[in-house]
Amino acid sequence: MKAASKLRIAIVEREYCRSNDCNFECNRFCPIVRAGNNIVWLDEQGKAVIDEIGCIGCGICVEKCPFHAIEIVNLASEPSVPCIHQYGINSFRLYGIPTPKYGRAVGIIGMNGSGKSTAINILAGKLKPNLGILDREINIDEIIERFRGKEIQRYLTDLYNGKIKVSIKTQEIFNVAKQLQGEVKQILNYVDVNKQIDEISEFLGLNSIMNKKVRDLSGGELQRFTIAISILRDADVFFFDEPCSYLDSYQRLNLAKLLDKLLSKGKTILLVEHDFSILDYLCDSICIIYGKPKVYGIVSLPYPTGTAINSYFEGYLPSENIRWRKNPIYFNMRPLERNEQQGYRFIEWTDLLIKLNGFVLHVENGYAMKGEVLGILGQNGIGKTTFIKTIVGEILPAEGNIFTYDKNPKISYKPQVFKFEDEEIQVKDYLTSINKNYLSDDWIKDEIIVPLRIDQILERKIKELSGGEKQALLVASTFLKDADVYLLDEPSAFLDIEQRLAVAKLLKKYAQTFSKLVVVIEHDLIIQDFAADSIMVFMGKPGVQGYSQGPYSIKKGFNLFLKDIGITFRRDPKTNRPRINKINSYLDRMQKEKGEYYYF
Repeated sequence: MKAASKLRIAIVEREYCRSNDCNFECNRFCPIVRAGNNIVWLDEQGKAVIDEIGCIGCGICVEKCPFHAIEIVNLASEPSVPCIHQYGINSFRLYGIPTPKYGRAVGIIGMNGSGKSTAINILAGKLKPNLGILDREINIDEIIERFRGKEIQRYLTDLYNGKIKVSIKTQEIFNVAKQLQGEVKQILNYVDVNKQIDEISEFLGLNSIMNKKVRDLSGGELQRFTIAISILRDADVFFFDEPCSYLDSYQRLNLAKLLDKLLSKGKTILLVEHDFSILDYLCDSICIIYGKPKVYGIVSLPYPTGTAINSYFEGYLPSENIRWRKNPIYFNMRPLERNEQQGYRFIEWTDLLIKLNGFVLHVENGYAMKGEVLGILGQNGIGKTTFIKTIVGEILPAEGNIFTYDKNPKISYKPQVFKFEDEEIQVKDYLTSINKNYLSDDWIKDEIIVPLRIDQILERKIKELSGGEKQALLVASTFLKDADVYLLDEPSAFLDIEQRLAVAKLLKKYAQTFSKLVVVIEHDLIIQDFAADSIMVFMGKPGVQGYSQGPYSIKKGFNLFLKDIGITFRRDPKTNRPRINKINSYLDRMQKEKGEYYYF
């Protein structure tokens, strides 16, 4: 029996390889080079090149590179699916490709940097795959022949023959603002081939921004604008790359309903998203992309949606016999009522009236306790962040008071917007200024640094980080501070699902294990369900007036919030995770009749 061949992947991040500023350590310390075989050299641009066949995978170059530009990965065997695309020598490669299903929605999940956007660009025709062949040009016939006998062959044949039109909603929405000039209405009218602008604008809440310049749009407005552009185009297949970023829970549900209407018209959808509740609501099947971020990604077989999400929480794909998580993640059932122990009250507030730039917020009296995670739900622009800033002391209420049972409590606060005083500083130095023991403490390393992938960016300057990396850094720095109260405003934005789950576990651990008060504003309902012990609900008219209700027990708070949105949750029998019922389905109607929007 022939043994499975091993595969070694050597990655050199060209952006960070600076041979003019180092002593060529990757070459000097390589044992194969020292033995007389030159397997590490510089190319014409002065970037290191590593011969993967000659490399023995010792990892010395990884440790010696002063700029941490090298990654060596040893796989036990070749992936069971072929290489679809490799960006160059010593560069990221993608194995396998998701298969669109005509007239259906297919989801794609995986970590950031695992190849999701690469897969979308290939399927949208924006990137021609090279099949891992770097020494010559690959023609279209070779690509189609590679998938002979597979379902994807029909799709690629239709794509390259021009039989289908595609529309893609890119992940990089801020690039759209740089490229497009003019007013929102003007641009939407230009792309509105089928005269749908009124309907789409109503779903996405765009009527109030129609006369705005694109360059003046906020993140949420820009996201909804780019979604509208993609849907208004005359297309058969629609690709959406992380459309829920910047959107609140109400907007996410409206987006889901809008995409459902596309499906009812026979359109095809591929959806990359980290909010599992939306994927669960829309998709018939899901492909999981696993591997090592920025090194390689392997596309799994398509699984039924429920099976795929449960497998992701379990960290195991039975068909591929692949495990990437030691301990499965389960959603534990919590008490139906809030713990009312008076001795644990930490912050209390009277009825508050807060006025800010024409916005008025009424907060009913309440309290928060040590040892609990207080989740805050509500639309954007309804006063959630204003309330948090009032607790911090950045905003003073016009009426009412906030007081604590401990004098001068220490507060650690992660704002919604990225804020770093010095972006020229390296990540390791920034974290050292917050907690000098962050690398020597095994618990911090195992629970914060590694799960949030901070260890991969320690040598980078803050200004060089992506949005997701900056978010992870802000979250990590918040938890590294010694505090009595931890306040986090939308900590999961830009993070992939693995990082979101790491944050959710930290929220619970700091509350339950360390008996801290943790307050979190979060639009990902699965994360709130996983972590929160009590819920505050904010309602009103965005940008004009808001009012709060609660804190309530998690059941009462979620029930109030879901009733306002108009959706119901059931429980997955295997993991207990919440799942959105299809609107007007049997379970949806039954739960609404009983008033049980949040099913236990």
